[in-house]
Amino acid sequence: MATANLACAGLQLTVADIRGAGVAVRGIHLVLPDEDSAPGALDIQTLQLGARQWRRLHIRCGSLSLAQGHIRCDDGRLGGPDGLRGARIAFDVDAASASGSLKLQLADGGLVSATRTAGGEMRSSLQRVSLGSLLDLARIDRHGHQVAGRVDGAVRFDGQAWSADLQLAEATFSDADGLHAGEQLAARLQGRYAPQTRGGARWQARLQWQQGEVFWNPVLASAGWSLEARGRIDDDRLEVAAARLQGPGLDDGRFAGAIDLATGRPLDATARFDGLDLAQLGPQLLLPVIAPAHQDRWRLAGQLSGRVRWTQGRPEAGRLDLHDVGFSYLGQRFRVGPLNGTLPWRREAATQWQLDVGGLHWQKLDFAPFALMADLDGTRLRLLPVRLPVLDGAIIVEALSLEMADGQWQGSGHLYSEPISLDRLTEALEWPRMAGTLSLAVPGIQVSPERIGLDGTLVVSVFDGYVQATGLEVTDPFGLLPRLKADISAEHLDLAQLTQTFSFGAVSGFIDANVDALSMARWRPVRFDARVHSSPGHYAKRISQRAVENITALGGAVPWRPSSAACCVSSTISATARSAFPASCAAMCARWPAWMAPGGTMPRSCWCGVVASRAECHRLQSTRRLGGAGGSPDQRHRR
Repeated sequence: MATANLACAGLQLTVADIRGAGVAVRGIHLVLPDEDSAPGALDIQTLQLGARQWRRLHIRCGSLSLAQGHIRCDDGRLGGPDGLRGARIAFDVDAASASGSLKLQLADGGLVSATRTAGGEMRSSLQRVSLGSLLDLARIDRHGHQVAGRVDGAVRFDGQAWSADLQLAEATFSDADGLHAGEQLAARLQGRYAPQTRGGARWQARLQWQQGEVFWNPVLASAGWSLEARGRIDDDRLEVAAARLQGPGLDDGRFAGAIDLATGRPLDATARFDGLDLAQLGPQLLLPVIAPAHQDRWRLAGQLSGRVRWTQGRPEAGRLDLHDVGFSYLGQRFRVGPLNGTLPWRREAATQWQLDVGGLHWQKLDFAPFALMADLDGTRLRLLPVRLPVLDGAIIVEALSLEMADGQWQGSGHLYSEPISLDRLTEALEWPRMAGTLSLAVPGIQVSPERIGLDGTLVVSVFDGYVQATGLEVTDPFGLLPRLKADISAEHLDLAQLTQTFSFGAVSGFIDANVDALSMARWRPVRFDARVHSSPGHYAKRISQRAVENITALGGAVPWRPSSAACCVSSTISATARSAFPASCAAMCARWPAWMAPGGTMPRSCWCGVVASRAECHRLQSTRRLGGAGGSPDQRHRR
């Protein structure tokens, strides 16, 4: 519908409004020259295409004519909204049938051509149109992004719907802080948009991402993906009847439901994916999210399939299926798999997880296959009692509960072990082989990705006695520098078993020990305060000649040198014992300082007893030396 007022000589034409399918033009004011092909002007107050609206368009034609109902403009200049300033324009319009043609040369060199038939069909083509100009022309907010690239293709309106076939090339974008960016992007978009008489529109689209990479913090994605979708759009709601996503590392991904356009969140929707290759997509999509600080240390394998359902804007239920999934950390230090099973979840109901674990490897220990079962209630996971077979015994996790807090899983529980052969354990760990069995009892344990700590005391039965640890804490257990802290005490350790283990020579008896403030880095001790002494009670205390030789050969540590100390006191012992010392003993004694003992002697029990006597000897020497040198009590204790 159109209404017009005419004024002549020249000629001024005012049209109130022109409306068509999806198009409305209001406030048209045409100024015709006195003669044909002279300069003229056209001003449009409002132009509306679909939901987009532009205001105050100005066209100044180099030549403008009106003949037989045709309005023709050549060599025009266009002004007004962003994207059109400085553009050159030419058009020829039949006012009676609202048909005609238009050519628009944009300021950046892009060319837009359009024709409209009397039947209402419109066709347009785009050649090397700047992406930035196109976004400005379409009045699409860039949200602070820098955008570059070009667009070629065609757009058509058949009287019922719009269709487009557009090719994007050499495109880049980035935001101010660099957290969202894309480079060398190429993509093809084919789509159809059909406005409905009762409001809203039906749509369908096919997008092929052909080239380039996109970083969307923290995910880095590469080209090769395609998306096909169709549905309906209203003012604030996007309905997806069916969408299918495919790409490298994903066999099939599907989505259906409604999306809130204001928040971008699904309202009532379902999504599923099948055949997600963890080895290919895990480093791109999963590790940047779940392990951003250590993603280069993890390796993933296997496939995932999953389902998610949203109701009224909230996740309602989901399920994750694992197919031969495995992961490892730092090569072979920690690896798990293959894992097979199903992990269901419901927001308002408890579910049970079940996983078959094909194997577990930690440091140098291999665990046999076992099954894991857990109850999940909301964000709280409770592991059912599980037996982890290792060597000839097993570790029994009687209880372990995990809960999401502060963005990470944290939990507590307790565990113990069935007796494990120390001979097999030390062989597996490539330690000196020990006899006996190892038993553990952990009454309380606190776990998080960065820390494992004990509540109470860890008790280990070994060498017919036991070792207990309090304040045990391991930080960064799977990292490059795992650290351990603990206070350790041992009681009634059988020296016969202990010395036999290390081929030390026969020593009988029992010892107690305290190792306070033990600190280890990468499983090697860096400091501790230790005291070793004989266990109370009456029992045989014997030492073999070989053990004596080994005790004297343990020298070399600084500042205390046991072999030298034993050498210097040799003048006070029997000739038989003296003969066990090295031939260089006399020379070493000559260099030994006088502070060793009054008169150069030391009680025989300081050197010729068991290991406990060595510690006592050490203590006496340190006390005498540091006392004379004026050392502090703390220095004396540490030495």
